[in-house]
Amino acid sequence: MASIIPPVRSLFSRVLAGGAGLGLVLAATLAGCGGGGAGASGPITEPSALPWCLRSATEAGLTAYFRAALGPSSKGYLGSVWATDITAATAAAPAAPGAMTSVFSGTTLQQAGVDEADLIKSDGTHVFSLGQSSASGSTRELLRRQAFNASAADSALLSVDSLKIPFSADVGGTGFYLDAERQQLAAIAESNTGWGIYDAWFAPQSWGQGVTELALIDTANPTAMQLRRTLRMTGKLIGSRRLGSTLYLVLRSYPQVPGLDPLWPAAKTAANQALIDSLESSALLPTLSIDGGAAQPLVQPSSCFTQEKNIVQSADIITLVGIDLASVTHRHAAVCFTGGTEAFYMSDQSLYLATTRSAYTYGGAFPIYAGQTSTDIHKFALNGLDMAYRGSGNVTGHLGFDQNRKSFRMGEHNGALRVITQTAPTWGGWITPMTVSGTSTPIESPGHLTILQETTGTLAVVGELPNAARPAPLGKPGEQLYASRFIGSRGYLVTYRLTDPLYILDLSNPADPKVAGELQVSGYSDYLFPLTDNLLLGVGKDAISDGSSGDGRFAWYQGVKLSLIDVSDPAHPREAARSVIGRRGTDATVLRDHHGIALQTSGNSVRVSLPISLHDTPSPGSTGAVNDYFQFTRTELQKFEINLGAQSLSARPALASSLPGERDISNDRSLLWNDQVHYFQNGTWRSAGW
Repeated sequence: MASIIPPVRSLFSRVLAGGAGLGLVLAATLAGCGGGGAGASGPITEPSALPWCLRSATEAGLTAYFRAALGPSSKGYLGSVWATDITAATAAAPAAPGAMTSVFSGTTLQQAGVDEADLIKSDGTHVFSLGQSSASGSTRELLRRQAFNASAADSALLSVDSLKIPFSADVGGTGFYLDAERQQLAAIAESNTGWGIYDAWFAPQSWGQGVTELALIDTANPTAMQLRRTLRMTGKLIGSRRLGSTLYLVLRSYPQVPGLDPLWPAAKTAANQALIDSLESSALLPTLSIDGGAAQPLVQPSSCFTQEKNIVQSADIITLVGIDLASVTHRHAAVCFTGGTEAFYMSDQSLYLATTRSAYTYGGAFPIYAGQTSTDIHKFALNGLDMAYRGSGNVTGHLGFDQNRKSFRMGEHNGALRVITQTAPTWGGWITPMTVSGTSTPIESPGHLTILQETTGTLAVVGELPNAARPAPLGKPGEQLYASRFIGSRGYLVTYRLTDPLYILDLSNPADPKVAGELQVSGYSDYLFPLTDNLLLGVGKDAISDGSSGDGRFAWYQGVKLSLIDVSDPAHPREAARSVIGRRGTDATVLRDHHGIALQTSGNSVRVSLPISLHDTPSPGSTGAVNDYFQFTRTELQKFEINLGAQSLSARPALASSLPGERDISNDRSLLWNDQVHYFQNGTWRSAGW
């Protein structure tokens, strides 16, 4: 039996009746950006007028909104395919009585303590993996449990059991969570609507038929995993995170109205209008089915918000769902708001959703932004199933061109949200000055830092960089923003054109952010992983210039580069060590997914493993020029050992893939356990000693 948490207003009333101070905070924040009322610091009169604010909805108000958003004006929104509108962690399992303590690599996380779904997980005794049930299978539905074997000469994993998860035929598994404390797994499956999330991020049609399923699996029986329950939600997954016993999902959906012609041709205007006039919001919101039962509301209209002053009045629905993993019976809470969102970031206290405000299009492999775009950011405070809207803010620029890196553009510390954006409208726009209304304009520097603080029901800008007192740009004209990472009171940014400038930001005073130091080395880093407070591991590509425009970056990228960066003296950072894998054409899983690297810390040593598609074979007709592309050689798991004291980076013999030929390595993973290394490739494991 489903136990759905009451709507926001009912929750507030219940908390306030119990005398909890949280009720006062909820009242203030709902009234603040939602229009009217008094905040914690006094009366609020202006926030409701801000165009990025969300307003608490009623069922009648939400119905009116959807009728307008799906009406004739939606033709321009839906009439075009390209309509406009996420700390490396290691873990040590608790030792059983008399058992040896194991040291193993955990899922690589953006935010320490905030778990992320992946294809492999371990508790230090067992390793779980999600893969295809057959070699010819196209979807992941088979959950396998294997045990580590310290005495095996070949380090091979011992098979324990497996479970074919009964996902529906229209979805496929994409990852899972290991809730070791409650001896269960939470596996997620998503529908394939024929659109890639990256390619169609800004096309609402691609979200209209989306479905997300969740399977909870009991692992308490040491030899037979068992299914606890399944959930099916009508909404496509943007992302998920886990905090303790609560799993948070962010879903996007677009209302489907049978018989409605979204192009609103003249011949169907009357019929369309009749359908619109009969719509009720409760019928348009996403639904939930438990264990194949009848569909029920996933979220109530009274738990929703509208963004009525958005530049585009979209019928997109963003639903935040919290699921109680500790409950024997199903319990969840949900809130929603109208309008699209393209990225989210979650700390251990808050969830932030970001949406580019200006209309934009899509061309080639990347979106094309308006020249003066900005980004709306909405904050929700988290406390188990309580998800309270706290306010919204707006920052200059957009979060970049790569969907996988957008969450890394945000980071929260001591209640302040730091956001790094850029203003270049197109990827590669630095090659020539962009043309606006027939006039060439200078190319821009890539970085703009904004620091937001919750105040009187909104997210107010308390600090920016550059600013009048510190006008130096974050990046040189024409550079592109690559890696970004916020760790404690520091921020790290990597921009790139010919060299790789690493900027260290001092954010200890949110009202006065500053550049503490800068490092320039060849190439660039896609991701930065903190090894200690003062040592970073950067992973990206090396690059060499021959005086030409190169790959549109004024240099030619080469092999995969690992770089150790000493930031103990922020004013004088230095590259302590580097290693380049392969030649031009070499690729690594981690360059497109930060889960594609394993880091195992033991004492003063960090072991690193990462799947690589090695290109090291000269192509016919190669001349030795820096732009020569090398042919595929093999797929392998590269291994390195880092001495934290000496700040050295030593390569270890690679582990060859057990699958022949060149293939997509996007879903390859690795796991380090004691002195063993385990290489996961399309559901197949290969193991060896370190």
